[in-house]
Amino acid sequence: MQVTLKNVRLAFPAIAAPQAFGDGEPAYGAKLIIEPDSAAADILEDAIKKEADVKWSSKAGTVLKRLERDGKIAFVKDEYRSKKTDEPYAGFEGMYYANTRNAKDQPTVFTKFGEKITSKSEIERLAYSGAYVNASVDVWAMDNKWGQRVNCSLRGIMLTGEGENFGGGNGSATENDFADLFDDAPEAEDVL
Repeated sequence: MQVTLKNVRLAFPAIAAPQAFGDGEPAYGAKLIIEPDSAAADILEDAIKKEADVKWSSKAGTVLKRLERDGKIAFVKDEYRSKKTDEPYAGFEGMYYANTRNAKDQPTVFTKFGEKITSKSEIERLAYSGAYVNASVDVWAMDNKWGQRVNCSLRGIMLTGEGENFGGGNGSATENDFADLFDDAPEAEDVL
């Protein structure tokens, strides 16, 4: 089921290029930070229930309880915490999140004006950890030889606003960062 989550924040984006996390295969995706009691949280919860009803019919409620307990639902109603310190990562304090992953197709990226961004460097610059986006997500239930899960695939994002960068950096330097330090270029006659 495809849903659009409005006004969520990106974290740990792998949108410009696939990345491997842990022992997994490289994939596109991101964590989407979602406010509890928000429209985005309600939309995800509803989509998960509908997908579970389709996949497991009368057993859906029981299966979902077990999957949630076992951490096998992509929408997590808890803070995302460091395994080393048990502290929530920046931006995740008091928030829920959705794990999105897409092994095959690169998510599309659009500006708030509908312009498609295809340059890897532009995607990395604009779709950073902390940016606000509207996200198109495919929610789907899995029941196969690898087990049962409810997954989210990131189809694309629309950049809607800048937020504090959680990544600890603010991108590459521009000429303005060095404007007062540049030497004057030599005149053509001085070079000859």
